[in-house]
Amino acid sequence: MALSSFGKILTVLDLFSVSRPIINVDIISEELGLSKPTSYRYLKELVSTELLQRLSGTSGDYTLGSKIAVLDYISRTTDPLVQISIPFMQQIVERTEFCCLLTHLNRDSCIDIHHELFKDVTLLSYGRGCPRPVFVGSSPKVIMSYLPKQGILDYYQRFSAELSEVDFAESEEKFLLKMKQIKKQGYYYSSGELDPNVSGLSVPIKFSAKEPPLALTLLASKNRFEFVNLQKLIEILQENAALIEKKFAELSEEDEA
Repeated sequence: MALSSFGKILTVLDLFSVSRPIINVDIISEELGLSKPTSYRYLKELVSTELLQRLSGTSGDYTLGSKIAVLDYISRTTDPLVQISIPFMQQIVERTEFCCLLTHLNRDSCIDIHHELFKDVTLLSYGRGCPRPVFVGSSPKVIMSYLPKQGILDYYQRFSAELSEVDFAESEEKFLLKMKQIKKQGYYYSSGELDPNVSGLSVPIKFSAKEPPLALTLLASKNRFEFVNLQKLIEILQENAALIEKKFAELSEEDEA
């Protein structure tokens, strides 16, 4: 489907990353295949809405604007699924002494939308809003397993080389089989996939029949996981995921009433 003019303007925001926090008209023109007049027009529109800001003292460099921070604050403090999940995640952390993540899967990456840490333990360099790969780790795999077959195949076709390289699936058939197995067991445990010293255990939060689930994940060092009852952790996660689903369903019913 062709992008609207507004949609085309927003593609400029996709050029930003942690490794490239600053862009200019040349980057926009080259990577989006736009003329310089069009690139300047897009920059002007984004600056006027405070989604971008021009860096003073430069010849034409731009960074993300203040509106981005405002939108992130609104999302963090008002997202109903996040707000419902926080008390349960806090209880999980207190009960298990593990870190707990709430994760969303988009087309090219998975993104943590909330985390609760045990005693400020930092296990990964990722955090809220920081994209991470979809072909390693427990969170993206447990979400993908609940997608329709075509959605699962789409991820395999785009990341087949990476999935083979990490020795997860060497063929479409094996990938589909593993996704089926994960969905059937209702959880996925990863050991050292994203970080060689870190393991994760994820279950789905199925909040909508039309949307992919979120992932509720316990995160700890590989050594820590070796000394715990994995089945008990699975039960704790699944119990809390069910409570979050129930709470969200009740909230949805209240909104419709």
